[in-house]
Amino acid sequence: MEKSTVTLQLFASGYCKAEAHIENPISGRGQARFYAVWALWHIPEVGYVMFDTGYSPHFIEATRAFPERLYRWATPIVLAQGETAKEILASQNILPTDIRYIIISHFHADHISALRDFPQARFVCTKASLAEVQTLRGFSAVRKGILHKLLPTDFYERVIPIELLADSMATTEEGLTLYSLFQSPHFQLVSLAGHARGMLGFVYAQDSKKIFFGTDAAWSYETYQKNILPHRIVKLFFDSWQDFVQTQARIRAFEKRNPHFEVLFTHCPKTLEKILACPQDC
Repeated sequence: MEKSTVTLQLFASGYCKAEAHIENPISGRGQARFYAVWALWHIPEVGYVMFDTGYSPHFIEATRAFPERLYRWATPIVLAQGETAKEILASQNILPTDIRYIIISHFHADHISALRDFPQARFVCTKASLAEVQTLRGFSAVRKGILHKLLPTDFYERVIPIELLADSMATTEEGLTLYSLFQSPHFQLVSLAGHARGMLGFVYAQDSKKIFFGTDAAWSYETYQKNILPHRIVKLFFDSWQDFVQTQARIRAFEKRNPHFEVLFTHCPKTLEKILACPQDC
């Protein structure tokens, strides 16, 4: 393996259940599973870097009291033995202390529930998402999907905004903002406004593997491809509906100009199928 090679693996740690018609108002029926997918990079001269963490038992602890209990009621979770990020990494002989950075796409519980399991990792997020977490409390925080009890006690000592860590920042022809990290030419973080304040995705390109990971810019590739927007009830907790719609349009434009990239989303069944099909390296 060449020194410059960056490896990427995708995993899923649990899922929540929600009504399918919320994700697809046209044909959604019954309940749907929204798997909590996260990514692991190994970057030469940096080490292991995670993108999100999926669910963990910390979610149950953080939602025992009100108003946080409302979060668990709205999105009941299923997490099997051995499915936490810490357990999955242990199966690959990776210790929690081996994780150097955790990139937080946004602060919803299905993306950050295991932060407390990685005591030496630095946390990376956008200034906008960090400011919202610092500002909102009580029901206002829960309404935006923020559970402060999921944050390690020393979180603010270990967090660094992407705007300060990035090697450079650029804007694509489609209007997407890209951040380059760790002097690596193989991946960049991408700003995806709308679903949550300051949300991030990533672009990965290594040899023939090219992925645009859109996080929660859509909940399935099918609805994204057909331009089916979720039920408007999600406006209650989305950061900006207008930005959400615009971000999807920008991703479509990127995909059209870069057809060799595979577009994936955190909760999409297509993403889970990819994990099951290629467990070693995506």
